[in-house]
Amino acid sequence: MARPGSYTWCALLVACLACVCNAQKDPPCPVDMEKVLPAARYWGALPCRSGNTAAEAGGRCEDIKGKVALIVGASTGLGRGVADRLAKAGMTVVGTSRTPKEYLDGNTCTYTRPGDRCKPEGWQLWQLDMTSQASVDALMKRMKDTYGQIDFLFLNAGRGYGSNSFNPNGKTWCNDVSRMQEVMDTNFMGPVRTLLAALPLIPRTGYARILVTASVATWVSIQGGLPYGASKAAVADIGEEWLYEHYDGRAKNIKFTTLHPGSMLSDLARKSVPACNKQANVFENDWKQWENGSYNQSNSVYLTPAQGGEALYRLAIDPSPKMRYILNEQRSLNFMRKRLCTHFTAPMDVWPKAWN
Repeated sequence: MARPGSYTWCALLVACLACVCNAQKDPPCPVDMEKVLPAARYWGALPCRSGNTAAEAGGRCEDIKGKVALIVGASTGLGRGVADRLAKAGMTVVGTSRTPKEYLDGNTCTYTRPGDRCKPEGWQLWQLDMTSQASVDALMKRMKDTYGQIDFLFLNAGRGYGSNSFNPNGKTWCNDVSRMQEVMDTNFMGPVRTLLAALPLIPRTGYARILVTASVATWVSIQGGLPYGASKAAVADIGEEWLYEHYDGRAKNIKFTTLHPGSMLSDLARKSVPACNKQANVFENDWKQWENGSYNQSNSVYLTPAQGGEALYRLAIDPSPKMRYILNEQRSLNFMRKRLCTHFTAPMDVWPKAWN
């Protein structure tokens, strides 16, 4: 049976972590991965001085109280954790979902596991389908009419994919290119479409932030995730395009950051795009099997929504955020960096061995 391919590397992470930690030592990486790919931290000292604790560093923290945040893809997972944390910090938060009623009619709870349907607490959840220009335009009109601007824009929504592309993989193997296009349109064209529409609402002076969610899959394409990995590499290119278009200081107040999450507790598996109608008929069994074999294990090292929310809160108040970060559970961070170092520095034919 095909596993939901766009996140098979997460399952490999869980399976390999024990042997990586307890078996042979890896050779040292010739690149300083902390500098190349710093971590968005949810632990340790704050990146700036708020005056509240001694364990702080850097310049004065940004005052984000009353600022307007738009979190695209906020119903579950990372987006949910960010919306909860920024609202708690005093921001005016609007989150989006393709199906907001599903959550507005949900339970009073805190999202902690896939399948949780929790009402927003202290923030709003509005409808958005990023694949529709009309839906994007309607959202931006509503934002303009209600708040007049967007101080913090987080383009986070996306979908996974569920099948090998070039190698038959049991009874569910199939590929409908239109399904791949659906992933690309959601994960790449969706953020581009939304960013272009949002730019007129982003201040040109003072505080302004744009963050986009790429993935470790930008560099690590494990079998079954072709359109997902390609879409996330394209999202990462949005940040590079922003860098080169603004190297001379235009819109200097806007801080642009690309996030590369690793393993994360989310609804990504169950909301992935089946590769064809034949797979769609059995897809629920696929993602249930994957979640039981990954999230429900005692040695699970998946980042929680609350941890992700804290990490992005710290980026929101940081006066000098970097342009890209890895976002990963602390215990498996070194493991992930070692694997990525192999991809950055070693010949391509040895890459698969780094994950075994």
